[in-house]
Amino acid sequence: MKRSFLTLLAFSVIISVFSQTAPTADSRVESFFGKSKINEWQQHSPDSILYYNFFVGHSFEVTNGDYLANRPEIEDAAILTLSESDAQLLTTRPYEFNILPLGLKWDENKTVYYSIENTGFYLVLHPFSYINKKFQSGK
Repeated sequence: MKRSFLTLLAFSVIISVFSQTAPTADSRVESFFGKSKINEWQQHSPDSILYYNFFVGHSFEVTNGDYLANRPEIEDAAILTLSESDAQLLTTRPYEFNILPLGLKWDENKTVYYSIENTGFYLVLHPFSYINKKFQSGK
């Protein structure tokens, strides 16, 4: 009887460990990579989902140009042209904006600035080193 109980308990523990659900992709990540890629990551690389979920929320900021006045970094800022609806979303609700489809270039160690055309705002891309450090620290 004891043996049966211990066997059943061991199977229960094993099943619960293996049946833990893979992370769910942020809708922005899924819309960019597609359901097929997300399913593949859930099976083989769930950490990729966690990273991109973090990336879409923490890899950039939007800042009013007044706060960056007199900073030499913005003198060379490229102009970012967006549709009116994307520009409005980015400048009013950046936490909902999908940065991935823009195809922007992040630098390993330098902050990159883009002037968002006709808005007075700047898109600030954090360096990969900063993003990765924050991701590793769990923040």
